[in-house]
Amino acid sequence: MTKEPLEKNERLKRRYLEYRKYARQLSDKSLDKELAALERFDVWNGRKDFAKFHIEWAMGFRDHLERAKTTVGQPLSKSTARAIMTTLREFTLWLSQQDGFRSRVRASDAEYFNLSRRDEAEARAAPARPAPSIKQAKRALGMMPETTPREMRDKALFGLLCLTGIRISALISLRVKHIDLEDKSVAQNSREVATKFGKSMHTFFSKSFPEAEAALGAWLAHLEDEALYGPDDPLFPATAIAPQANMGFRTEGFSRRPWKCTEPARKIVNGAFIAVNLPTFGPHAFRHMLARHAAKNCTSVAEMVATSQNLGHTDVLTTLRSYGQIDRERMRKLITGESGDDVLEG
Repeated sequence: MTKEPLEKNERLKRRYLEYRKYARQLSDKSLDKELAALERFDVWNGRKDFAKFHIEWAMGFRDHLERAKTTVGQPLSKSTARAIMTTLREFTLWLSQQDGFRSRVRASDAEYFNLSRRDEAEARAAPARPAPSIKQAKRALGMMPETTPREMRDKALFGLLCLTGIRISALISLRVKHIDLEDKSVAQNSREVATKFGKSMHTFFSKSFPEAEAALGAWLAHLEDEALYGPDDPLFPATAIAPQANMGFRTEGFSRRPWKCTEPARKIVNGAFIAVNLPTFGPHAFRHMLARHAAKNCTSVAEMVATSQNLGHTDVLTTLRSYGQIDRERMRKLITGESGDDVLEG
């Protein structure tokens, strides 16, 4: 049976999370993950007083994570284990600097919260990330119907992902005024758009999807001319749900507000690929698609840097490391020089 939380430990956790939030500027989502890691360690350790810390705790916890299973019985991924150990390392380092703990916990003790070199390398390795090809995305987009306002909205949403690879949280928070068709751009103003790390930026349309621009233009024209939406209205309004007598609910137009969560947008994207008998891909896969396409077809460093900035990365290495993986066959051709013309083609 799990022991009851120790009040002293809970106060320390709370103080640590306050430090991480206000001094280290972590988001609530990141804080939730760190709290879960601290709680996991605390439960495994039998709720022992943190003031009695010993390096054997760290060594034992590492062994525990190596044997740990997920809720579906799979071994815990190395990247997850690394994130947990990183939290415990940071917590121990912070603890060593607190009054009443300096003589009990040393800063060097934090180093025991590390994976083996082999596991660390595996955790850092970029995983294979499935993404559609440009042709697959075009196929799915081209087969999406656009006879009703709802279908027009869904096709425009899919099209904007093709054009920009915009993050899903930013996508569903966009307003009409943030799209400039003439400039071929999206203004991601962090005061109004849910951007990552609250970073404002301009994102420009990829030249590979004229049909996506057409779908987006048709949707904007409908919003402004038919639905009489203004600049501050949501670009992708939520579907309205109307009650029916003895028949539950039915969809009826739009509610003139954005979606409260990302799930409806994800269903639109998945449904578009399913409709053309293709593997399902999530909204984030479009970022991989555009980055891989650029890595394969860019003819200059400047073009690759522009693609990286367009995706919102501060470092082009982030784009190359996380999104620009090269498959085995193309790697073989690049190294051996075989079929060189094919390598440069899109």
